[in-house]
Amino acid sequence: MSGTPKRRPLVPGGSTSPDYGSSQRDSGAGGAKNLRMTTGYQKQLTLATYNGRTLRLDESMTELEAELENIKWNILGLCEVRREGEDTMILESGHLFYHRQGDRPSQGGVGFLVNRAFVDNVIEISSVSARVAYLVIKLTKRYSLKVIQVYAPTSTHLDTDVEIMYDDMSRALNNTTKSHFNVIMGDFNAKVGTQNGSELVVGQHGYGSRNIRGQMLVNFLEMNNLFMMNSFFKKPPHRKWTWKSPDNVTKNEIDFIITDKRYIFRDVTVISKFNTGSDHRMVRGTLNINCKLERRRLMKSTLRPTSLQTQACAEQFQLKLQNRFEALEPTVDIDEDFQNVASIIQDEGYKLCGTRTKGRKSKLSDETLDLMRERRENGQSTPAEQHALNKKVKRSIRRNLRRLSTQNIQRTIEANRGTKVFAQSIGRCQMTKLKT
Repeated sequence: MSGTPKRRPLVPGGSTSPDYGSSQRDSGAGGAKNLRMTTGYQKQLTLATYNGRTLRLDESMTELEAELENIKWNILGLCEVRREGEDTMILESGHLFYHRQGDRPSQGGVGFLVNRAFVDNVIEISSVSARVAYLVIKLTKRYSLKVIQVYAPTSTHLDTDVEIMYDDMSRALNNTTKSHFNVIMGDFNAKVGTQNGSELVVGQHGYGSRNIRGQMLVNFLEMNNLFMMNSFFKKPPHRKWTWKSPDNVTKNEIDFIITDKRYIFRDVTVISKFNTGSDHRMVRGTLNINCKLERRRLMKSTLRPTSLQTQACAEQFQLKLQNRFEALEPTVDIDEDFQNVASIIQDEGYKLCGTRTKGRKSKLSDETLDLMRERRENGQSTPAEQHALNKKVKRSIRRNLRRLSTQNIQRTIEANRGTKVFAQSIGRCQMTKLKT
């Protein structure tokens, strides 16, 4: 077959991509070879956070880029950059590098390194303090992702300094550019440890024990409905710790990846083979965002009873919930317990209030829906009774669809429109089944 080949979109460093000045560059690849941001509705991203101890010298940056060539990454959050001032630049490799100076010259600081294939997707990159920076990545016309990088005070600082940092994180999360997806990551200098009791923000696969700073972090997560993603993926102990003491005796997990929507993450793990001589190890998270599914989730009708239903069914609803909860047996899995409780509340709510969809009526009558509900709830019936009920339901559905098709045809004829109109709405195969 002959035809014009499809041109790949340009990327920074491409043969005709504009420079960050008034001229055009003439170097680099002619287009992106692996655009993970443009694979239909699926948006795949790899985020990582790393405390490299210092990137003050150009030699340190060269070493970091050389190590990054051996792993998969899209956005890298950096701690202890130790560079002066605040600046955004395009490196010779085409990657975007942003840094913000710490509280003191040549100490602390945060930053980002964005892969050259994603530079054009950056909407905004800035900071709210010397310890908290953020960037916003465009996923689609509708959705964007905000990544917040944090470097927390060490144990030598006062708790008031830590509280100030959490205030800065709240500002970056709530008072900057709004995004549908939010990720917070970095070196928190806090030990969260394993799950404590009925906590929902921490998973079952934590590491070590919790200290005071760790409890402060958990309190922040609970206040903002965030999740500690390191603890939701089971890994061996040697793939959990992120920092080791100079004598290699003490190993703690103090670098974390946090999000407000845990279902977008497919994995969070420590990359042990990545090494630039730091006492920290890289933590990397893999995201798989289905924008089409997310849109359906947002548009899905919710259970919203009317004021009349609330007044009439409140006591009955409470009684049914109490009976269901008393019969509920707890499990060792907090996530399973949560799903059971949510399912009970939703099930009883639909029984009393029913579902309400906007703009579209059900094709089935109330009588048919009652029969289907009876079939769902009648699990102890005999096979003969189930067979008879199935025939009754199918017969009722057939009558409903036939009546609906007849009504559509009648409305079309009254509007003086052709047969093609209602043939498109009910299907040509259904027209032959209609009885006059």
